[in-house]
Amino acid sequence: MRIGVLDIGSNSVLLLIGERTPSGWRVLTDQTRITRLGEGFGVAKRLQLEAVQRTLRAIDEYLAECRAWQAERIVAAATAVVREASNANAILQPLRERLPPHAEIRVLSEQEEATLSYLSVALDDTLGIGAERLAVIDIGGGSVEVAVGQGAQREVWRSFPVGAGRVREQYMPSDPPHPREVLAATRALDEAFAPLRELPQPDRVVSIGGTGVNLAVLALGLTAFAPARVHGVWFGDETPAALLERLLRLSDAERRTLPGIEPDRAPLLHVGALILERALFALRREEVQISTRGLRYGILWTL
Repeated sequence: MRIGVLDIGSNSVLLLIGERTPSGWRVLTDQTRITRLGEGFGVAKRLQLEAVQRTLRAIDEYLAECRAWQAERIVAAATAVVREASNANAILQPLRERLPPHAEIRVLSEQEEATLSYLSVALDDTLGIGAERLAVIDIGGGSVEVAVGQGAQREVWRSFPVGAGRVREQYMPSDPPHPREVLAATRALDEAFAPLRELPQPDRVVSIGGTGVNLAVLALGLTAFAPARVHGVWFGDETPAALLERLLRLSDAERRTLPGIEPDRAPLLHVGALILERALFALRREEVQISTRGLRYGILWTL
């Protein structure tokens, strides 16, 4: 059986197509498009027409991929920005019209999002986690999910409405950001992440999502975006701090020219780096491991 999973996020839309084999799942394709569905979401929590249209164009391309790969089942999962939108049908209705009859649409709850993100790491044999107490950080455009557990058992989770897109719009709109804005964002993140300091200290922290992947590309000095080369990479506290300091000095246009990164992630990469730094601080860990996988894998592996 071949299954396509669409992950519709606040900043990006991802496609994973997997094939079930006697030895487990085989990945046929794993793709990302940055569509900024949460752009202009604001306090009114309304999806903007242009952002919806960008996202639907990416979904149309993905559905063509599903047909080309002869996917027998499609699961479309939407996260924070759709979950909270006052006009969620602006994306859900045209999505229903595009999907084949056998497809499934899930608007994930905060708990489901955190659990699937956790499982995408805990069930990943390539990371060799074993019985360690694990914390998984998923930095999205609209929210940040943190889940802690051991093995495949997710024990506690937290969801924070401080995704990179929201923090950029609310606290760091200048280009490049003013030091006062960075300070305000840092204070807001530390306040939001305060509950993490009450959790048992994890043995290992893994970051999933585009922020960690692009930071790892920069840290390794890669000249082309190569996710496969950064999966499982570790870096210590000094590395994200140094990258953050560098990114905060640059404008969006300058960040866009950095070798190796996804250019369309440039407007949020410095914000994501700040979020990762403050989350690690709250979890009382100095090292973080990078996973290129995310909740789409959690969905596939639990089907």
